[in-house]
Amino acid sequence: MKDLIFKVENSSVKLTCLKEAAQIIDLLPDNSKYCVVADADVIKLHKNFTDLLVERGYLIFEVSAAEKNKNIETYTQIIDFMQKNEMKRSDRLLGLGGGAITDLAGFVASTYMRGIQYFQIPTSLLAQVDASIGGKTGINHGHIKNFIGSFYNPAEVFICSEFLKTLNEQEFLNGFSEVLKHSLITSQQSLEKLKERAEKILSQDTEVLLECIEESIEIKAQVVASDFKESGVRKYLNFGHTFAHGIESINDSKPIFHGHAVTIGMQMALGYSHQLGFLKSDSYKLAINTICEFNYDFSDIALDANRIFEAMKSDKKNTKTMNLVLLKDIGHPFIYEEHSNEILKDYINKFIHEFKK
Repeated sequence: MKDLIFKVENSSVKLTCLKEAAQIIDLLPDNSKYCVVADADVIKLHKNFTDLLVERGYLIFEVSAAEKNKNIETYTQIIDFMQKNEMKRSDRLLGLGGGAITDLAGFVASTYMRGIQYFQIPTSLLAQVDASIGGKTGINHGHIKNFIGSFYNPAEVFICSEFLKTLNEQEFLNGFSEVLKHSLITSQQSLEKLKERAEKILSQDTEVLLECIEESIEIKAQVVASDFKESGVRKYLNFGHTFAHGIESINDSKPIFHGHAVTIGMQMALGYSHQLGFLKSDSYKLAINTICEFNYDFSDIALDANRIFEAMKSDKKNTKTMNLVLLKDIGHPFIYEEHSNEILKDYINKFIHEFKK
């Protein structure tokens, strides 16, 4: 078991890394009532663990199709459930599931009686290295992801490699996109290390995987600690995401993996950085070749330049100009304000024409 602690504003967040889920039970304070907001699939896949929670007397609120139901209706249902069970401000909430659950549970915790203590147990790689780290909570509104939300930190996040064993390759790679992103915005050495360990990562070698997770979490935790409210360097964590949110929006009728959209989005951002003359050819090739070491399946993802561009314009991060996180070099991100719609739209057209799924 390894503990990581990072300070955010006036509070500290503890991240505990373990190999077995059952260990979590003994680490949770037992002097209050708990409501567990849990993904229905996680309950089925990890019944032994969820049975332990029930034995402890925890209330379980089950959420099916979490991403689809990460909305105001589900939020209200959870609030009603907690109120009906007479939960007080001194009680606690526990989020058990992937990123959609950690977002939803965090938002409930931040608003129930103006805020109650909560814990996160992220069960997907994406949630472990991204969604559960950094205090961002939220629910979707209309077709816009996380349009309603807050900044609210959990008391503790439990990172357990046991939950990853039930993920198939594409589910695993969905989360690994954030590990790639953290390396791309941090250093060439970090990216080269991933490239060298690609085979062991894909085979989910336990030791190598835990090392990658811990390194990735530390990168994000350091960025978050220095800029909790996303007024400066934390914006760099959006590398590839403006393009990705456009891709996700046009695939709304048939939802795709967030991480796969981000991976395409990062390739688009890398290509645009190169086209504009910021990113040198050697760095661009290293970045693209590293991404290609991993077996992403993009075959079911719809790509349409005009629709992606229109969706990008509605992104909540953009105002009068299109704000993109680009790279001057690996490990050197910056905010680029694109004033020319035509240049960007032409680039997206070109990228999609040349992109091989």
